[in-house]
Amino acid sequence: MKRILFLLAALWITVPSFATIQMSERLIVGRDTLSMFAWPLELADSAMRVRLDERLKEADVPVNTACWRGYVGCWRLEKGQLWLERLYTCTDKPLFTAAELFPEWAEGGRVRASWFSGEICYGRGEAICYERRAILEEEWTAVVRSGQVGPVRHFRNRAYKRGVDMLENQRRLSEAFDRLGPADSLPPFLAFSVHFAADSTGCPVRILKSTLFLSSDTMLTDPSDPLVQRARRAFMESTRWDACWVHEAWQESVYVLPLRRDGAPWKFRKNMR
Repeated sequence: MKRILFLLAALWITVPSFATIQMSERLIVGRDTLSMFAWPLELADSAMRVRLDERLKEADVPVNTACWRGYVGCWRLEKGQLWLERLYTCTDKPLFTAAELFPEWAEGGRVRASWFSGEICYGRGEAICYERRAILEEEWTAVVRSGQVGPVRHFRNRAYKRGVDMLENQRRLSEAFDRLGPADSLPPFLAFSVHFAADSTGCPVRILKSTLFLSSDTMLTDPSDPLVQRARRAFMESTRWDACWVHEAWQESVYVLPLRRDGAPWKFRKNMR
């Protein structure tokens, strides 16, 4: 039973799983309205948070899984300063202006984001891939300290569709693993967890971390272990992935891939769920 549960767990997490991707905020820069992947109001001080939560409750704002915070903020980046201008519902209906929400901190109808320090990322264009958020074709990042925006970095992101589908990668990996060494002494069930990056050819270019699961409670993590080396070599030689060039680096991914089941190379069964 433990082995069956282990296998099912491995299959369940074969593809990366993340919480529902959240709607971006809006950021006005000059004449452009961009998507911003930062949520400064979620880091507001207690007084501001109480005010925000009360107003959202009064407005009976609907919440959905793509917008747990219940609002979309509209911000402006102007002369090195981040400002809050207005809030909308997740369905794009106006809620209230920053001045209505925080009148004691308002300056000309808007509010300085002086409470916020952190990194902001904003962009435009098509989504080329998803990694906890949408990755857009063109993006900028900047570090914010007490509402003051530091130097801005600009990036062109790109997707390369050179891979094969997940089931084909699983088949290739499990068969390559068996070809690279003896199989008679292997455990009946094996799964390989791998944190890696692939390049524009679809080939993995580096493995950052890997774990070989021999059972529900036994795993190998030492890269010098012969079985782990065998799995890493099979992965590098046999699998091919779609890749994304994001912020001047190849995007990293984490997968758990079945290798063997019932003492044989893993094969997908259509009736498995």
